[in-house]
Amino acid sequence: MRVVFFGTPYKNYNAQVVYVLKHVCAKYFAYKKYKEEKDYEAQYHKNPDLFSARISAQQCFAEKLQEKYNQQIKEHEAKLQKKKEMMLLSNNVEHSGGYVLGRDDKKTKSLRSDYNPLMGYGSSSNYRPPKRSKCGGGGCGK
Repeated sequence: MRVVFFGTPYKNYNAQVVYVLKHVCAKYFAYKKYKEEKDYEAQYHKNPDLFSARISAQQCFAEKLQEKYNQQIKEHEAKLQKKKEMMLLSNNVEHSGGYVLGRDDKKTKSLRSDYNPLMGYGSSSNYRPPKRSKCGGGGCGK
């Protein structure tokens, strides 16, 4: 006997539950919001000062967020200014020749003055790859 849930086999049960729960949760949260609004309206009708308290709390929260945002802007502008100053300083150093610590005026001698890499290695022997043949050891049909 096959177990059928919403007209499909049991193996798709999880997908169907997720689908149903998604829609049920959406309806539940819409109802919850509606219920909270109705409760607030009932309380406001009994106590009109509640509305002014709620509005002042919202304004206070908005001001706090604005102050935080302004502080972040100031920090960001200070960081950009510092970065700009560092760029100008590094550009000035580049154009003036830079700073070199421990500069030696004497030139070092090369180890071999007659060495030219384009001329080869001179007296040393050159590497030549071994002759390729089908047989190992280079024999084969002497």
